Amino acid sequence: MRTFTCLLTDSRYSVPTLSFILAADADRARALAQRELHASAYHQAYELHDNERLVCAEAR
Repeated sequence: MRTFTCLLTDSRYSVPTLSFILAADADRARALAQRELHASAYHQAYELHDNERLVCAEAR
């Protein structure tokens, strides 16, 4: 398992929410981050990082 860092932008807050995703690979981590993005209408975007390298980013 690898640890990915996810920054989730929420329209209710001025600072992104930091979370850690444990996943076997980047594809699984991306799927979990996308699930979180679509879990609330307030969620606007996410950035997914592996160490300091940007893996992907998505916005609504």
